[in-house]
Amino acid sequence: LRFGGSGIAVAALSTVFLLMLLVATMFSVVSAAAETGFDSNTGSEAWFERCTIPRIGFKASNMPAKGYPYIAKLPEGKNALLAQKLQRSSLLEEMGNATCTPSQAGNVRRGIHEMELREYVETWMQQEVRRNSEENKYVFGEFGDQWAPLRDAYERPPCSKCKDHRAAVTIGLGGLHSGAPWHFHNAVFVEVLHGAKHFALLPPGDAAIHEITEVIAGLSQWHWHLEKREEMEKAGKLSEMIECTIHPGELLYFPDGWHHGVVNMADYTAFVSTFVERDDDAHEGRGPKPQSQPAWVG
Repeated sequence: LRFGGSGIAVAALSTVFLLMLLVATMFSVVSAAAETGFDSNTGSEAWFERCTIPRIGFKASNMPAKGYPYIAKLPEGKNALLAQKLQRSSLLEEMGNATCTPSQAGNVRRGIHEMELREYVETWMQQEVRRNSEENKYVFGEFGDQWAPLRDAYERPPCSKCKDHRAAVTIGLGGLHSGAPWHFHNAVFVEVLHGAKHFALLPPGDAAIHEITEVIAGLSQWHWHLEKREEMEKAGKLSEMIECTIHPGELLYFPDGWHHGVVNMADYTAFVSTFVERDDDAHEGRGPKPQSQPAWVG
């Protein structure tokens, strides 16, 4: 087989191009690993791919509302009507001019702003999450009268404490990597209707909570995972932490006082939170009851 000079040049250029492509691919993989937490050396999964929260079967008569966090798979088609109403295009068509109340996405809800829902969805939800949580805006959960038809369309979890005035239902919306830094509140059920939400939870009284409270001030939950989590894990400080990413068709429950940080893992995440009455049995064996914080789930 014979090659002329031009053939050798073409072959050399092809080899150089392939090498450049290989280097670019390797750089992309390394960059993605640095951002997500995937360890290419050990092959370990990224933190948001782990799921250590126990799963139980769905009980149509009465889901437990105390004890330990769990995830239950919901029956097919449950809350399909509300999911349709909360689709991005449908929601903006019906409620684009409605008022929403995003606030600073810190571990304490403050800096609440009123704006049209369209502005929040089309502007704030599209922005890259900033390291300083107080520079982000986030709809934790809407209580307003304009949102009542959507809340009323939600089929609540089947639990004795989830009925009527004994529970508060809120609707939340978040963009990619938005969420609520570590905080706590009363017991809650969370259902994701669009997108995905990663929850990291620590039991009341856990030794890591004090340090987390100090480092999370002014830091987004996404950046806590990227900057602080690995150091605490290597020091053995997060041994009691459980976590999982919740998707549509799943119901998450966790009891009173469990510290948790939340990151939305999709460009558009719509979720419903059902806060229930304080459970006096939830803290047995888990340390003292914490003082209450403003109720939202992130």
